[in-house]
Amino acid sequence: MQPAVKIEESKRHTIAIVGGGFSGSMLAVHLLQAGKGRVSIVLIERSQIPGHGVAYGTRFDGHMLNVRARDMSAYAEIPDHFVKWAQRNYSSSVKPCDFLPRLVYGQYISSQVCEATRLHADRLRCIRDEAVSLILSSGGARIGLAGGQTIVANKVVLALGNFPPANLSFPGRTSRDSRFIANPWSANSLLDPTQLKSLLLVGSGLTSVDVALELRARGFEGTIHFLSRHGLLPQSHKIVVPFPVAWDERSPRTARALLRLVRAHIEKAENADSDWRAVIDSLRPFNQLIWRSLPLVEQRRFLRHLRTYWDVHRHRVAGRIADQVERQLRSRQMLTHAGRITEYREDDLGVHIAYRDRKNGRTDRFSVDYVINCTGPEADCRRVESCLLSDLLAKKLARPDPLALGLDAAEDGAVLDARGVPSDSLYAVGPLRKGQLWESTAVPELRVQVSEMTRALLSGDSLKIGGKPSFSIAQQSLPNIATPTEEAWSSSSSSWAV
Repeated sequence: MQPAVKIEESKRHTIAIVGGGFSGSMLAVHLLQAGKGRVSIVLIERSQIPGHGVAYGTRFDGHMLNVRARDMSAYAEIPDHFVKWAQRNYSSSVKPCDFLPRLVYGQYISSQVCEATRLHADRLRCIRDEAVSLILSSGGARIGLAGGQTIVANKVVLALGNFPPANLSFPGRTSRDSRFIANPWSANSLLDPTQLKSLLLVGSGLTSVDVALELRARGFEGTIHFLSRHGLLPQSHKIVVPFPVAWDERSPRTARALLRLVRAHIEKAENADSDWRAVIDSLRPFNQLIWRSLPLVEQRRFLRHLRTYWDVHRHRVAGRIADQVERQLRSRQMLTHAGRITEYREDDLGVHIAYRDRKNGRTDRFSVDYVINCTGPEADCRRVESCLLSDLLAKKLARPDPLALGLDAAEDGAVLDARGVPSDSLYAVGPLRKGQLWESTAVPELRVQVSEMTRALLSGDSLKIGGKPSFSIAQQSLPNIATPTEEAWSSSSSSWAV
């Protein structure tokens, strides 16, 4: 084994962040800004440019944000930061109420990383690789990378983002079937849609809408089938009269009673010339408090009975997107089905589907050219294909949360080990904390979480440093260290001015 090559030897505290989507990238930026020279950051990300992640890595400009620009600032204390950036770097006509392309937002987050790199070049290292193992000790952590390197850090933050959909199993489907696309964003999903007549999208949420619109933009003119247990598509955004907050700490603590409460407030909103959107939006700042106020049995009851209905009303699409979908539903270019697949069979002509209709219990059938899994991100860390999570669970350094929505964590984000003991060097941020916080996927909540994590990591005794080098790589050569000065970043950074 080659001796460790010292990249940096200083008395700074080193924090390694695994994952370079919104949460990981903005945590790096916040730490550099607030650290005042006390910390060095190692940002480990598989993709070429940090800041994109699954959500903002799309290259299709028809994939729109489902939150208005005014609410998408990466900095809670600077509400108009994204709007002003977009006006300078995308279009001077951008208005705060606009829904902008997600690829533009990806460029925005990347620009923040690039600016942080420019201002703190000696304290930020961006490594293009995948973390696959972790060893914790009293002095910190050693992270093993797929490329053979070992990163040594005082603290590690897991910002792994959303995982690909679960691998679906249908009666009759085998591993040899070639017309099933397991991950809608993977390379093998790039089939030529102009040669196809019909497709089935399993799932009817935001992922399905994204895939359907991109297929249309790429020339697909056939029929798109949506099939999910409830057959419900996301609702649309609409400007409505605001409604007073529909919850307080005296509100009920059961899923059923909360449902009654929300319905009662919706009736009041409609009588006041508003609608249900205003009620759902009034709950937005309190969703995490509401979730944490529910006993575990009630959280499970919500997930089992109400989650789908909440998702389609809470996670809405821009009006322009909803109009496109509605037109195609009316013309029957798109069809929705509610039920469960009971038979899956492939032959040279396509895929033959049978499903049990949710409403009438009858078995209906149709055939398509391909089936695409659009069920949304897998959350159960025991089922995702992640070498790092598998390693953490095997070593009992982490455990799933009781709802299997992510990792179990303390209030400050410290990961709990198999015995329930919070780590003093391993933390989680973003969707991995969904079981604890529920709302842990959208920017307005994530930026608050990032700010709180920054304060926790920089507070008090957490910055006491030993005498060991704070950053080293056990490898002879260093071909995979990527910084914004390299060609992959510099070719795009000219339009990323802050």
